[in-house]
Amino acid sequence: MRILQVCSAETIGGGERHVADLMRVLVERGHEVHCAVRPASQLPSSLGDLPIHWYHIGLRNALDLLSIRRLRKIIAEQNIEIVHAHLARDYPMVGLATKATSARFFLTRHHFNPIKSNPLYEASINHVTNLIAVSGAVQNALSKAFPHLRERIRVIPNWLDSRTLQRVNRADAREHLGIQAFWAIAIIGQLTPLKRQDFFLEAVSRLTANSAYERADFFIIGEANKADQTYAEKLKRLVQEMRLNGRVHFLGQVHDLPKYLTAFDIVVAPSENEGFSLATIEAMAAGCAVIAADVGGLSEIIEPDQTGVLFSPNNVEMLVQRMSELLFDSSKRNLLGQAAQATALDRYDRGKVVAQIEELYKN
Repeated sequence: MRILQVCSAETIGGGERHVADLMRVLVERGHEVHCAVRPASQLPSSLGDLPIHWYHIGLRNALDLLSIRRLRKIIAEQNIEIVHAHLARDYPMVGLATKATSARFFLTRHHFNPIKSNPLYEASINHVTNLIAVSGAVQNALSKAFPHLRERIRVIPNWLDSRTLQRVNRADAREHLGIQAFWAIAIIGQLTPLKRQDFFLEAVSRLTANSAYERADFFIIGEANKADQTYAEKLKRLVQEMRLNGRVHFLGQVHDLPKYLTAFDIVVAPSENEGFSLATIEAMAAGCAVIAADVGGLSEIIEPDQTGVLFSPNNVEMLVQRMSELLFDSSKRNLLGQAAQATALDRYDRGKVVAQIEELYKN
């Protein structure tokens, strides 16, 4: 099949990693892959070794007429059969570009936030073949936004990319990340209020007030985008104010992070909400014990007390209790990690999940 992916994101986050790996798999399966991106996109450089046809176009907003015309031209000239959009601002643009063409139109919704629909938005995408939701929570949000398209929504989660199978052993991973403490607890994700790193620090402050946890260090992995620089500065101030210097470490963006997640005993996901959490399933695949907020896609990923532990959102006492329990109960921690690893590698297997998308394309 000749497939055109459209992604206007300029940086690489979880959703963009999904798009990148989808294209890798489609190329591996023998499809002809095309991709339309903004001029500043990081996707081409991250996939430079693959035979993908790249198109650098504006993709400025939902009604960017120049980009719509350019997309229509690409579809016509390249005989594109499938067009797949991945960001909400791209849906109407791709919808208008595919109208009255033979190309089939798909969209994937990665975010839990509801889409603010209106008659023009609905008219632009009413011919969509399928809407892919990465979780049941996202499916519900899409159903509310587009009730007349409910029957076309399919739940297909994100998957573990090939890097999760290239893990290094615990000792080497800890050396690579500079971890010397007996216990290592991490929070992973973009530094943004949604991910609640500030809440994590509050829990760490309460936990470490007890000297029984002096052998534990805590790691914040991720960077802030331009809009969240003030929040990142706030987090560093909190570490100072809470006297957590030397206990909390900011690792920034870690290259090939899934390979090194074996370094951590516990990974905490206290997000305000999540459509899906790639970091969580990657931590599970590495055998980490995961503690997650009981919200959105997180509560669908974690089987309570089987493949991880849930806590009530914004309940700092409950999070502290969960961390305390797992730190001192190594047997439970290891059992959770083993079960999480087996479940993640099976449920989010790259080949299995992408085959579901490919099947939608074909039908």
